[in-house]
Amino acid sequence: MIRLLNAGFTRLRKNKVFWTFLVFSIGLALFMCYTQWLDVNKYGKVIEVEQLMLNYSTVIGMASAIFTSIFLGIEYFDGTLRNKISIGHNRANIYLSNLVIVSLVSLMAYIIFLVVIVVLGIPLFGKITMSLTVLFKLIGCIFITIITYSSIFTFITMLISNQTISTIINIVLTVVLMIGALTCFSILSETEYIQKGQITNADTMEFKYIEEPNPFYPSENARKIYQFLADVNPAGQMYQIAGRIKPNLAKISLYSLANIVIFTGIGLRLFKKKELK
Repeated sequence: MIRLLNAGFTRLRKNKVFWTFLVFSIGLALFMCYTQWLDVNKYGKVIEVEQLMLNYSTVIGMASAIFTSIFLGIEYFDGTLRNKISIGHNRANIYLSNLVIVSLVSLMAYIIFLVVIVVLGIPLFGKITMSLTVLFKLIGCIFITIITYSSIFTFITMLISNQTISTIINIVLTVVLMIGALTCFSILSETEYIQKGQITNADTMEFKYIEEPNPFYPSENARKIYQFLADVNPAGQMYQIAGRIKPNLAKISLYSLANIVIFTGIGLRLFKKKELK
């Protein structure tokens, strides 16, 4: 396992996708600080540094999907995976070492983003106003969800030999998760009553607003289902954390851990039986 990790980290040093991932994180942090600084000077907006620190969580899934697909997919393409097995490496160790590397790289990219935001954001926009305890809890949940993303993308990439297909599936899955989360939140945000204008005098065109039940307001059971789908979905977790809409951090962390265990467990079982061409 240690040898596999050392070999993986050695590959990273010369891997262009790895460096692109890190540069993207730095560039996004610089872009956020610059655009927000323009808004401060132009419109007098008040910018919270902690919000900038949380915003990257909503897009890191896509960046992680691309990195994982290319970095691990190349092992099938150039025969590295088959060579590892032929010289005696255990399949479980190969799978887990790849998961560890992908997770650490994704976490590193986010940590670098945080460092840039803190170094530039605090001088530009002022100190962090949120309780540090709460902020660290939110960032901790983001870390766990990043590992969840990594476990899902590793699962797909290790089981699909074709690099192009695994990349497409990971990217499409990320988009589906994002759309699914936004759909759940849209339904949950429906109000129980809606206001509707009613004309009271046709001659003077006087009207008044009346309240009537919203036909799209979900029932109590439906709300529980949609909330569960948002909580168990890593994209939904990230949106809740970034939006600071009072997410149940303990619950979504447990869902993340469950996702990690389930996808890693199934992935290990299937990868041990997979035939390598």
